[in-house]
Amino acid sequence: MNRHKAPSILIVGIYVVALAMTTALMVFWVLVVQRFQPEINQLISRFGVGEWHYFHVFMQSTGAAFFFLVIIALTYLLAVSLSERRYSRKKDEFLAHVTHELKSPVAAIKLHAQTLQQDGLSPAERASMTRYIVEQSDRIGALVDNLLESSRLLAGGGGELRPINLRAFFHDYQQAVRGRFDLRQIDLTFEVQTRAVVMATSEGLQRVMDNLIDNALRFTGAGGRVRCEVRDGSAATEIVVADDGVGIPKRELSKIFDRFYRLGREIAGRRKGTGLGLWIVRQLVEEMRGTIRAISGHGEPGARFEIQLPKVEGAPPPAGRTEDGEPAVAAAAEGADR
Repeated sequence: MNRHKAPSILIVGIYVVALAMTTALMVFWVLVVQRFQPEINQLISRFGVGEWHYFHVFMQSTGAAFFFLVIIALTYLLAVSLSERRYSRKKDEFLAHVTHELKSPVAAIKLHAQTLQQDGLSPAERASMTRYIVEQSDRIGALVDNLLESSRLLAGGGGELRPINLRAFFHDYQQAVRGRFDLRQIDLTFEVQTRAVVMATSEGLQRVMDNLIDNALRFTGAGGRVRCEVRDGSAATEIVVADDGVGIPKRELSKIFDRFYRLGREIAGRRKGTGLGLWIVRQLVEEMRGTIRAISGHGEPGARFEIQLPKVEGAPPPAGRTEDGEPAVAAAAEGADR
């Protein structure tokens, strides 16, 4: 039997026994008061209170209320105990998986580094192995960054929000991220139609996009497509990351933003995450006073993540940028050529 399941069954068994005993005591109390009703009323009259024929009803009600509160307390303790055990199980699974996630790329890096020390490799083979080592190093770096970010979010140490020009941010971001898709043979497209400024941090916004992009890469096969769309609404800017991969099972949609929940546990043949990525995304988006939701199905393949960030009206463009978010030097050079 599973080592986590046996104690949970024991806890539930103790609860059932305690609940049965409490219920039996409550019934016994009511019957005893009813049985000795004349004696109770006679005892009350001796204290000079007079004939109080309904005192037994008061005793029955008070006793029943007490036992009812005991039942509520037992139920609450059961819920807390089971919740703590579930959380403990998730942490154990998380630590085991993080260990695996660290050991796998380290072992791969070591193997490829040892191979590179051998003679007789062609330049193409050396270049391919070097790219693989860089990719696995980035994987370790992303995992460590998520662990550090998770600790910061739990400690409540939020970064200071400042105006971020989204067009400028995505102009730089799409240049940096394309290489990861070229290695996987996945088509990445950006459609940035915004001039909005939002309150955020560059590091936080980049982590949000990195985690969503990594999630799309994990569940999209070679030859697939991932698209990022940014467009302005009346009061908020919408950021969409969508893929045409395997999608998200319907029963997982309500849980994918929970801490330690690993998306894809029901999807065979896919590398599972640490259970922190999407939780960090939601926490960071909420820090930026925005919202996020996940959509899958509805007649379309893959998954779709939609972020809404409130716009800041009247904010000036960042230094060295035009109002469209393009580098000012490049824009000036283009104008001089005309």
